[in-house]
Amino acid sequence: MAASVSDRFDIDATPEQVMRALEDVERIPEWSSAHKSVEVLTRDDDGRPLRIRMTLSLLGFSDTQTIEHSWTESSTSWTLVESGMQRSQDGEYALEQIARGTRVHVTMSLEPKVPVPGFVLKRGQKHAVEAVRKGLTEFVLSNYA
Repeated sequence: MAASVSDRFDIDATPEQVMRALEDVERIPEWSSAHKSVEVLTRDDDGRPLRIRMTLSLLGFSDTQTIEHSWTESSTSWTLVESGMQRSQDGEYALEQIARGTRVHVTMSLEPKVPVPGFVLKRGQKHAVEAVRKGLTEFVLSNYA
């Protein structure tokens, strides 16, 4: 069963500052407790991460994933390449300039390889989105604003 989640929140920083924080994928474990390690495998010509491997632990499940990023001036999206626990995963951070900073739109969908009760899947996604909202905001303000 595939599940999707989305959220939006504002950060009192410029879109460029938020994007620099998103590009700093190796530091995701500093603001996301689910991420135990992140390693950049390949980068694009501008130095932005393209393929990364990460180890996550959420709600008692651990997984090592490889994902492929795409970057624009105002967004980054990713697609799952390899995972022990997931059949598919796609997500995006889209940034929008607003009067007092940046509105961050987060979307994510995933499909586990094994059946997972819908309420467990939704709870995990809700936890992930809350971690992004709080953790990314604090990370941007502490390191890039």
